[in-house]
Amino acid sequence: MWAPVFTVWRPAVTARGVLAGTGMRANHLPPGKLGGLLGLLLLIPTSAAAEGYELGLRVGGYGFHREGDNRPGEGWTECRMNGLGVFGTRQLTGPLFVEAGLDMYSSADGPLAPEATDLPVDRTSGLVSGAIGARTHLTSWLRGYVQLGAGLELTKVSVPYGEERIRDTKAMPEGFFGAGLDLKIAKGTYIGASFRTLVMGNFDYDPNRLDPQMGWVAPPPASDVFDASADVAAQGQFYVRHDL
Repeated sequence: MWAPVFTVWRPAVTARGVLAGTGMRANHLPPGKLGGLLGLLLLIPTSAAAEGYELGLRVGGYGFHREGDNRPGEGWTECRMNGLGVFGTRQLTGPLFVEAGLDMYSSADGPLAPEATDLPVDRTSGLVSGAIGARTHLTSWLRGYVQLGAGLELTKVSVPYGEERIRDTKAMPEGFFGAGLDLKIAKGTYIGASFRTLVMGNFDYDPNRLDPQMGWVAPPPASDVFDASADVAAQGQFYVRHDL
């Protein structure tokens, strides 16, 4: 009578196979050497999992677009912010990668004086962001990439009102699209520059209403002054990153 034959698959690499290379049998391996061998086997996948990670530092600044101001280089200086941050990336399948970042920014006067129509806001912000992107090697020492991301801005803002200040704290979403270039300067180390277009909260309160000499008898409420709306900003960054 015919009977089915079942084949049991066995892994190509077994503990017995590993021990065979040492010339020892499992039941004769000293406990100390057995522990060391198991430790080595556990380190192999850990080392492989660490590949594809990068860590970096960056500095930069951004400014909002002043409505109706089309002067090159000057129309993007409203509420100028400068700062620095740290970021990490993880390589995914093919050209894809993900990035997480933490940045701190504060108001800056910059090389250009603010316009009289700009709100004289003092702004300090922390930005937490995440992004997904794709990059490619243009040469053996140059990489290019694009990315799309979003995040959250936690900001502390104030404006002068006579001898006092009107203050508020806000949490606002942000989104961005960016592109950049990496220049390899050493094994696993890159320097680069990126440009981003940001969509984030900004304030367009009339600065004339912050002048007590105009006849205002009481300061306006912070909820009116810092009523944020979505606005567009341009950001430039320089950075250094290193493979882990």
